[in-house]
Amino acid sequence: MDVVMASRMDDEDIDLIIQLLQEDCQVAMDAAQGKGKQPEGTETDQQLAFQLLLEELQNAETVAMDRRMTRSIQQAIQADSDALARLRNDERQAQSDRDISIALSNGQVVPAAAPPQDAPQTSGEEDDFLDKLSCIYVTGIEDEADTDSGDDGEETAATSWKRRPESSAWAASRRPPPPRGGSRPRQQQKRNCEACGDRKHFAELARAPCRHEYCRGCLGRLFENAMVDETLFPPRCCKQPIPLHQNLVFLDADVARRFRGKAVEFSTPNRTYCHDGRCRAFVPPSRYVHDAEDGGSVAATARCGECGARTCTACKGAAHRGDCPHDVQLQQVIRLAREQGWQRCRNCWGMVELNMGCNHMTCRCGFQFCYVCGSRWKTCQCEQWDERRLLERAEQIDARDRDRDRDDRDAAPAAAAPMEVVVPAEAAVAPREEAVPPAEPTVVRREDVVLPADAALAARVEEALLQAEAAPRRQLEGARGARIEMLMRDLVANHECEHELWRGRRGPRACEECGDEMPLFIYECRQCHIMACRRCRYHRL
Repeated sequence: MDVVMASRMDDEDIDLIIQLLQEDCQVAMDAAQGKGKQPEGTETDQQLAFQLLLEELQNAETVAMDRRMTRSIQQAIQADSDALARLRNDERQAQSDRDISIALSNGQVVPAAAPPQDAPQTSGEEDDFLDKLSCIYVTGIEDEADTDSGDDGEETAATSWKRRPESSAWAASRRPPPPRGGSRPRQQQKRNCEACGDRKHFAELARAPCRHEYCRGCLGRLFENAMVDETLFPPRCCKQPIPLHQNLVFLDADVARRFRGKAVEFSTPNRTYCHDGRCRAFVPPSRYVHDAEDGGSVAATARCGECGARTCTACKGAAHRGDCPHDVQLQQVIRLAREQGWQRCRNCWGMVELNMGCNHMTCRCGFQFCYVCGSRWKTCQCEQWDERRLLERAEQIDARDRDRDRDDRDAAPAAAAPMEVVVPAEAAVAPREEAVPPAEPTVVRREDVVLPADAALAARVEEALLQAEAAPRRQLEGARGARIEMLMRDLVANHECEHELWRGRRGPRACEECGDEMPLFIYECRQCHIMACRRCRYHRL
């Protein structure tokens, strides 16, 4: 039975419909009993069909009872939520007053009031979430045809029931929606998804802590991408993590299950993967064991849950006895990293290369360290900037801005063509003064200058010509140097940029985080001048 249709019917009507259908089914089954030429004890297809129909009606009756109980619970929550919230706040205030009284009586310093760890959501957020659950599980989500009536006003037999009024008992028991200044009913509200921009029913949109809303498809892709790209983990919007437990209703069960497993993997430092090249599955710390057969090996052995292979947690190779063997390939990678100036993260031991920016590095695992010495950030005395990288980054930004200015000039509309104006005859024959064009500047070229015969005088003239030619170039180089120096100061001042101020730039431009090319537009941070696509701006930076 359709959820929206059932929500508009009385409980008595639903029970009566199911009861009549059950009676008709039972009568038909009794009438068909004993007829036909089939052997005794054998059911016909007709009898089997009626039995299946009877089971479906019994399931529908159970669903109707469950819906009635769910609706009762919903009404109780809506009626008592405010009173329960006030009682909970009163209990917390009483507990706080008691703690303060005990501290004062013992001569202790009264601690500053801190917000509770399990601070509830605001009333508006709770109401919004309850309304979503009500639309999903109780009243149903209306289609576009239900909310937007056509201009022609036609009504068919298939849609006429949707215009019938709901039952008076349910309408009286429902909490009246808050006034919204003439807005559409709550069950008909539509909003835009922040990612795809499509208009969706409000019950199909999940709200992030930053109050941005995402539809089911976009939220699912966000969690899927976070399981593939560790730089997107945990799923976040505007630097605030999106909790899984608050969005389970919008995610598939398989996505939630796999995400819980990935959360354990990404939160484990110095991870161990199965050494078997055909498996390479992650082995959680709960499967680390010290086997007696390892012959006193210092490192633990990780038993793969997929293939059962045993891996050494120290050298990440096959389990062995005694000390770890010399890994030739790993030493080659370490030697290459030393030659290229790479650094290793001390949390996950991954290789990190610094292409631009300061020496403050944030690994994909979340560990922050100094790129010079590898120590935890702000625990060493190394310089925050390398002058060579700082100059290269400033020159890169300057070249990018000059390219953008040139593109803007090329994209500017051409000068409008002269407009043909029809003037009266008497005005056309009237004498007018001809506009005198401005004199063009005289350009002196070296090949057009005849040098004097005197060698000394000729040398001075040659030097003056060289200086005249080099003057514009020196002027441009001076302006560019001042521009680069200003950019270097900005980069040093904003080396720990929070990326709070952005501006749009016309494309095509390449994102400096993921490398994807944005054909239409891209975002540029006003402080550190980094260019990022929409996904990296909201979910990675």
